[in-house]
Amino acid sequence: MKIYPIPENEIERLKALKTYSIMDSLPEKEYDSITQLASYICATPIALVSLLDKERQWFKSSVGLGITETPRDLFFCQYAIMGNDVYEVNNAKENELFAYNPLVTGNPNIRFYAGAPLQDKNGFNLGSLCVIDTEPRTLTNEQKNALKLLANQVALLLDLRKRNTDFIKSEKEFQNFIELSKDLVCIANVDGFFYKVNPAFTAVLGYSKEELEGKPFIDFIHPEDLDKTLKEIEKLFVERTNISFENRYRCKNGKYVLLSWNTSPDPDTGNLYCIARDVTKEKEAELDLINSNKLLDESQSIAKIGSWKFDLVTKDLIWSKGHYQIFDLEEMPADQLFKAYQSKIHPDDLSNLDKALEKTLTAGADLCYNHRVLFSNGNIKYVVGIGKPYKNEKGEVVGIQGTIQDITDKTIAEQKIEEKGKEIQDIKSALDEAAIVAVTDQKGIFSYVNENFCTVSKYSKEELIGHDQQIISTGYHSIEFRRDVFGTIANGNVWKGEVMNRAKDGSFYWESATIVPFLNEKGKPYQYIAISTDITQEKLAKENLNTALADLEKKNKELDQYAYVVSHDLKAPLRAINNLSEWIVEDMPEMPDTVSANFELLRGRIQRMENLINGVLEYSRIGRTKIEKETTDLKKMLHQIIDSVVPIEGFEVFIVDTIPVIETERILLQQVFSNLISNSVKYNDKAIGKIECLYEILPDSHQFTIKDNGPGIAEEYHKKVFEVFQTIEARDKKESTGIGLSIVKKIIEEKGGAIYIESENNKGTSFIFTLPK
Repeated sequence: MKIYPIPENEIERLKALKTYSIMDSLPEKEYDSITQLASYICATPIALVSLLDKERQWFKSSVGLGITETPRDLFFCQYAIMGNDVYEVNNAKENELFAYNPLVTGNPNIRFYAGAPLQDKNGFNLGSLCVIDTEPRTLTNEQKNALKLLANQVALLLDLRKRNTDFIKSEKEFQNFIELSKDLVCIANVDGFFYKVNPAFTAVLGYSKEELEGKPFIDFIHPEDLDKTLKEIEKLFVERTNISFENRYRCKNGKYVLLSWNTSPDPDTGNLYCIARDVTKEKEAELDLINSNKLLDESQSIAKIGSWKFDLVTKDLIWSKGHYQIFDLEEMPADQLFKAYQSKIHPDDLSNLDKALEKTLTAGADLCYNHRVLFSNGNIKYVVGIGKPYKNEKGEVVGIQGTIQDITDKTIAEQKIEEKGKEIQDIKSALDEAAIVAVTDQKGIFSYVNENFCTVSKYSKEELIGHDQQIISTGYHSIEFRRDVFGTIANGNVWKGEVMNRAKDGSFYWESATIVPFLNEKGKPYQYIAISTDITQEKLAKENLNTALADLEKKNKELDQYAYVVSHDLKAPLRAINNLSEWIVEDMPEMPDTVSANFELLRGRIQRMENLINGVLEYSRIGRTKIEKETTDLKKMLHQIIDSVVPIEGFEVFIVDTIPVIETERILLQQVFSNLISNSVKYNDKAIGKIECLYEILPDSHQFTIKDNGPGIAEEYHKKVFEVFQTIEARDKKESTGIGLSIVKKIIEEKGGAIYIESENNKGTSFIFTLPK
């Protein structure tokens, strides 16, 4: 295989080509225009913008050639990029480099080639602008010059593309920088409103972007700082220059933070571009330091890292301010510092430090050290340092520079960990006192049991440790139960539940157990700890309770049957009286009006008594009869109730659109709405009665409101109306059993909700109730 020529700067050339992000990009008309012009000027059927990467030649634009790329070793452009002038092959058939090239011997039968290199501004030939013919020929000087000029235009297009790409990338990077900046960045428009804020702005102040953008920025400034801020802004517009100032800004939680601002105006739009930093803590720290006259002590607690440099030629040691603070030293001349430094090192650590330093100076190894800093008052700090030698042009070590870190807190924390280890042991002892504890390996063999375990199981430790936990198994639990326990803990999860075990004497006992797996580095359990409490007495009590509940359910059923019989027996004479009164009226059509009125009153009282019996029976059943929940469209339900209980004439009804569809006991909620809406109709005293059915969603519940424009209910009756048999108006005026609202209240409270009244005399009434979600 013939080897194609490689430019000397090939590696750098390929890197340069990659920066343009041009390879395999979509066609662009600007490049196509140039190839068409080149084809026209040079009178060739084929013209290409060709770019060469490591293995191939790819065509950004082509005229007269139906392919997009070729292997690099086949094409002529690999020779065109070797120079700076037009590379021309007049007759490829007679040229020893190309005579046997498949592109010459076969399709597209190239005979003539001329290519001008595409040279970028750094001198790298990225490819060529070439023209091709199937007939031998020679370009004129004018055509060659035109080809070079067009190649320069392609190079300019490539450079423009790169700059556009770089600009977009830079713009995106800048936007990311703003978004990720910990500083507060915002734009305020000429009207004094926030236009844009970055995430740091919302994070520090606690407001959302929507709560800030479009709001006047002066609304958030502390009142005492408002005049000062306005003067600074006025100065900004007058002087048209950057300003820096501080003011206090109100956070969403009502607190204020101190912000340090740098603000610049846009000369064209007048917008303010602002960067702020929350300096509240810094100011508070600064004030504390000034007020307490303990600036140095506070600096020691804040500064944890220092940097240093040691010059072997001048013997000067240079420290950063942080380094001085760690050693509690005042700044001093470099030639005195080394001696002062050594005087602070704990005597027991000097030898090891000298050895580490000598190794670095002689062998050029990196410096790693740690030592204690001993203060005159006996206090000790722990520090760790690293350093790196630097050399002169001869390779000789002429100095060292590095950093030092105060690790006192870390060291003390490690010491405290040891103390915590003792505390953990104490906690274990306390746990042994309060709980039943056992540890088994992954096969279920006991490796530890505490005294409580022995007490409840009646086995000794010697009888348990080293034996399978099946020793206390009862066979009570099913295979599925045991599989669930083992499957849970074997997968590394905690299992909680109740277990029946058998003691040594054959008695049974119940435990409420938590089994925790201990996992190895591969995430597999290697042992289990079970922490339990004896719940045998609780289980016995629960069994007794279940028995009592079963008896209670039986009695409730008996009570329901009794109530039904009683209500039936009470209703029977009422029906007889009602029928008798109707017969008397029929037999005496001409009875006096007063007598007829008394008979009408009698039948009304009979109807009231029957309603009262029904209400009492219904009230007694609430909460004792299980009703299945179903998906209920409450809005549809309300429309049905309105159609059945509200007269068409004389009433206006509004049902809010947000009434939801919920899972509920449909019949109970129908009773609630029917009673409340019926009351609104029954007691309304206006020419046009108005009833509103409203809804509001709360975090944990649904809230419904039935509101009317009736006579209202005085505050002293707000609770009384929910009591059984209570009415506000005399029953002679409004027929009522006094049970309806008590049934409503009982249904709502049985479901875990609440109901209350908002009303005043002659201002309408709102019954508001909630139901849990």
